[in-house]
This record gives sequence, structure tokens and C-alpha cells, in this order.
Amino acid sequence: MTDGRESLDYLWDGTEDGWVVITSDLGLGAIYNTETHMALLLEDETEYEYVIEAMREHGRTFLDAMP
Repeated sequence: MTDGRESLDYLWDGTEDGWVVITSDLGLGAIYNTETHMALLLEDETEYEYVIEAMREHGRTFLDAMP
């Protein structure tokens, strides 16, 4: 798990632009890149929860709808 967390730092550390979370009533939200128009799917629920929380803590944008 630690290796996966380290490799996902780009989602919140600013090394790659455009990453946001699109919120949903159905779950924590979708990890989405507004520049590439691609979503990131994480199969591991614990890793997914960690990434969403890390993005929140680092001030990444959370949107109510698709841009």
C-alpha cells in the first residue's frame, strides 16, 4: 500500500495539473483530470479513500458537477 500511496502523490502535490474530485451522493467522488478529461479508477477501496482525503487535505478542488 505504501508504494501505491507514494506513486499517487501527483494527484495532490501539484506535479500534474488538472486533478480534481467530482463529488457525488453515491460515494466519495470521482478523481478526474480537467485537462485530459480522464478519470482515475482505483480498485482498492482503502487506497481510494486515502487519495480522496489526501486531495482534500492538500486543497485540491472538489466540484459538484463535470466541468
